Amino acid sequence: MSRTLPISEVKARLPELVTGVEEREEEIVVAKNKKGKPAAVLVNYAEYERLKETIEVLCDVDLMRQIRRSRRFYAAGGKGLSVADVFGETIPPAKRRAR
Repeated sequence: MSRTLPISEVKARLPELVTGVEEREEEIVVAKNKKGKPAAVLVNYAEYERLKETIEVLCDVDLMRQIRRSRRFYAAGGKGLSVADVFGETIPPAKRRAR
């Protein structure tokens, strides 16, 4: 959930806001004044990294072409390869823990 705050309030409450962004993944939109348009955003660092990675994928023309091709393949009923087909070995079933 995001909320918009004027920069004066952000400056006064920065440590508290950073804690909220870090711990609860809040998003703070920073406006230059009370009625100003958004100028910046405070987001959790992990979310920032995810956004950068997403943009990187979306900007990779070859990768996006492969993703579209794969989606069409599976939408048409295509089947993927098993772990044994790819790696030449099977994965043993997970052991159930006793309760």
